[in-house]
Amino acid sequence: MRTPLVHLIVIAGASLAGPPPCTAAEATPAKPLSLRDCIGIALTKNPQMVASAQGIVTAAAGLTRARSSYYPQLSLSASEGIASSSSSGISTGGASLPGGSETREELDLAAHLTLWRRGREENVAESRASLAASEHSHASAIQSLMNQVARDYYGVLAARQLTEVAEAGVESARVHLDQVKARITLGAAAEVDAFAAENDLAQAQLDLIDARSTLLSAFAQLKNDMGQAPESVFEISEEPMAEAEPIPSLQEAVAIGLENRPEILAGRASTRANRYALAQARIGRGPIPELAAEYAQGYTDWRARDPSWNVLLGLSWPLFDGYATKADVTAAQASVRRSDADLQQLINQVGLEVENALVELQRTRERLDGTAKSVAAAEARLAAAEGKYQQGVGILLEVIDGRVAVTSARASQVRARYEYQTALVALQRAMGTLTAPEGREQ
Repeated sequence: MRTPLVHLIVIAGASLAGPPPCTAAEATPAKPLSLRDCIGIALTKNPQMVASAQGIVTAAAGLTRARSSYYPQLSLSASEGIASSSSSGISTGGASLPGGSETREELDLAAHLTLWRRGREENVAESRASLAASEHSHASAIQSLMNQVARDYYGVLAARQLTEVAEAGVESARVHLDQVKARITLGAAAEVDAFAAENDLAQAQLDLIDARSTLLSAFAQLKNDMGQAPESVFEISEEPMAEAEPIPSLQEAVAIGLENRPEILAGRASTRANRYALAQARIGRGPIPELAAEYAQGYTDWRARDPSWNVLLGLSWPLFDGYATKADVTAAQASVRRSDADLQQLINQVGLEVENALVELQRTRERLDGTAKSVAAAEARLAAAEGKYQQGVGILLEVIDGRVAVTSARASQVRARYEYQTALVALQRAMGTLTAPEGREQ
């Protein structure tokens, strides 16, 4: 069930380039989409993934900039113009002009290498920790989107089956109405029974209207989270019922969550980054030694060479800067304490989410068995009521109540089935083990 962070980052790597435009072929897939297909589309098309991935790009650029001081710095400068000349009339380059001025033409090529500077390692370490935090945050966004798409997907499947249950209820009510009319014609039932049967049919039709509207809304939500246009058309395939797995203990599940949840990993990385920032702030109080080497090649009047080089050991010490350095240390200390508190809050939140997910999984698993028994009992009750009514020893109200009970029990069974599927995904999300698909099925 564990998914390495690098796997999540690679899977969502396409989001760095932005979502590709939706073509007509993409809007109408050749086959119904599985849950894996839907998640794969969402990871590449949902704009949230693009925005989240830019945090990694920014952090990686920051790390590159921090590492740049380890490399030689090469610069080229050129100038040409008129400058005032010395009173002696001696020109250092260029041609003398009347009025105490001269033309200057210079070209300078300089190389600089910082061999060592106090605080440079801490700067790179801070940037590296910030990059790790960004990667973990992106992994968290991926898992959150996967969890939401799974909820939407199972929501559509549930709404579709609830629509079928409602259609079956309408058909059952219509059959009952035809039976009542036939009995009225034969004189075996009072005409008033027709009103009750017609009312039952009308109620069943209203339930069907609501079920169809719910299905359309569920599909709209799924398309939105997949990054699809509202007018896109596709079908989804039925997922096989997940096999019942042993439910881990609370202690085991929390331990897994603390080890795998991207939010926890991001929090720990942010804490490291803040500690390195505090170390740099303290270093800034001085003294700050630096060892550097420089080589310059100048060309006066574009031709005359003027090379120079030096190796310098420098030392800087801000004796008084208006308490700016002290303020930097105070702010960095506050950031460390805040990140520690945020991390502890994340740990507490993960524990709560894991416990709630375990409770929900246990509840939905028990409801699966309960709703199956409820459907069987309701169907038996309806069959008995219909038999009694056909034999003239029962009343229509029992038949109507039986029909409503069967529809309600079947609807509860459908909800329980997909609530269980959703609870399985929610537990994986809570433990940080939600697995990203390796690719879309073709």
